[in-house]
Amino acid sequence: MSRSGGQRLLAVVAALCLSAGDGCSRRAPDDGGRKILRIAYEREIDVLNLFTSQNLVDISFSMVEGLVTTDDHGRYVPVLAKEIPTVENGGVTLREDGTVDMTWHLHEGVRWHDGEPFTSADVCFTWRFVTSPGSETYNREQYMGIKACESPDAGTVVFRWDGQYAYYAGLFEGILPEHVFRGLTATQIVRHEGYNRGPQTIGTGPFKFAEWKTGEYIRVVKNRDYWRGRELPKIDEIVWAFIPDANTRLLALRSGAHHFGRILPTQVAAAGSLPESHVHLVNTNAVLHLELGVKTPHGKRLFSDPRVRRALFHAVDRDAIAKKLMEGTVKVADSPLNFESPYVTADGAAFTYDPALAARLLDEAGWTRGLGGVRQKEGERMSFTFLNRAGQTDRALVAQVIQMELRAIGVETSLDTLESAAWSQRWRSGKWEAIVSAFILPADPTLTSLFACDGSNNMTGECDPALDEVLKTSDHALTFAIRAPLLARAQRRLVDTARLLPLFYNVTPELVSTRVKGYHGSGTNFGSFWNLWSWELGAP
Repeated sequence: MSRSGGQRLLAVVAALCLSAGDGCSRRAPDDGGRKILRIAYEREIDVLNLFTSQNLVDISFSMVEGLVTTDDHGRYVPVLAKEIPTVENGGVTLREDGTVDMTWHLHEGVRWHDGEPFTSADVCFTWRFVTSPGSETYNREQYMGIKACESPDAGTVVFRWDGQYAYYAGLFEGILPEHVFRGLTATQIVRHEGYNRGPQTIGTGPFKFAEWKTGEYIRVVKNRDYWRGRELPKIDEIVWAFIPDANTRLLALRSGAHHFGRILPTQVAAAGSLPESHVHLVNTNAVLHLELGVKTPHGKRLFSDPRVRRALFHAVDRDAIAKKLMEGTVKVADSPLNFESPYVTADGAAFTYDPALAARLLDEAGWTRGLGGVRQKEGERMSFTFLNRAGQTDRALVAQVIQMELRAIGVETSLDTLESAAWSQRWRSGKWEAIVSAFILPADPTLTSLFACDGSNNMTGECDPALDEVLKTSDHALTFAIRAPLLARAQRRLVDTARLLPLFYNVTPELVSTRVKGYHGSGTNFGSFWNLWSWELGAP
């Protein structure tokens, strides 16, 4: 946003404040002396089960802990585990038959929110659920190399892997309570209303579930028996208020009624002048991209030819999107891996902006202009729909820009915007044709779940056996020297087959009150609430 644009937004915000009758003063709500952290959250989530949710799981992480998390430097750090096993510390043992034993030692004295002890049996139960066919876990295949889980005692877990896997330290980001789900099938756990929406959403974390008011907020309260110490956490309560509209969210943050919220890159200039808060530009481990689906008969007829996919990608001006629409706050991407990753390749622009080339490729593929200038082939119109998620304003704007650019080469599109839960259901079903989306990768990246034929997050229906072989081989490489060339080949193959169009590397601006202490923004899939147990809320 230009400076004048930021000033206009502030003027609109000010006008809205005046119409509200309170001038949007920065008076904090009267919480009766309780330290209540108020978060302006960008959407209402689908479920609280972090293994099956298709949203960010920030709220779940306030209650549910795992063996590990990721800090603000992209490093895996232990949580319920005392340390991350390695060959050096004796936790990883390579066996003569090629299998690997991995031993995790757990903290003592940890209890679930209902008072039941947390033990190694809960970890093995979580593994059994995740690897079950009906678990619907977003990264299920990453756990499939574990062939056995043993609990020699309450504080020790031993995994038997069928070989070496590079990403093992990033698994088990959450643990499920066996005693809550005992006797249920994976499908029944997935559909468990009491856990998905509370009040049976229990964990070992610093906060406990209190209330979910549909369409308004989720409220969690301090766990007074938290295993890190009775003095922690230092916040009494968190209210996650659902405010999907970006301008309304900025207004709420400006009013002082909320202490944390994510805003759009186009709002940074306006938010930067707000008092008693700071804008943190968090470089997320995610790439906004355009994907095309071939699971529907219509999508298959449109996009099965790689020339068509390549044509559509060459019609998109990514530089203009990054510099003008996103106002220079983001960097154009050519890989699904973050530009700071040591595994990313630098082969130059994957798909240059070239509308003339796009038109020629469509002509070659047999898609010629017909009635109204829209291309057609054998009676089929080159017409499809973008699936958008409510609350993702930046992605909707990008889809609108792409819509205009595709129209110039004779491609007709429409936009279908759904609420978060409905969007997730449609996306998982594969009943869509185009999407502007982003996947947040773990600190140690694997692309298998996204692009393998049987990948748990490959909802496009695309299948490339040659790519599968490279991806799965890379997953078994523990050393950078072996793994890096394999991931380089995988990235090249994604370009050669026009599998997706990387648009730009996501930057998430987070507006944080100066009252909040302990915040350290993180751009991995574990997010900025990774150390919520240590946050403090100072006096207004």
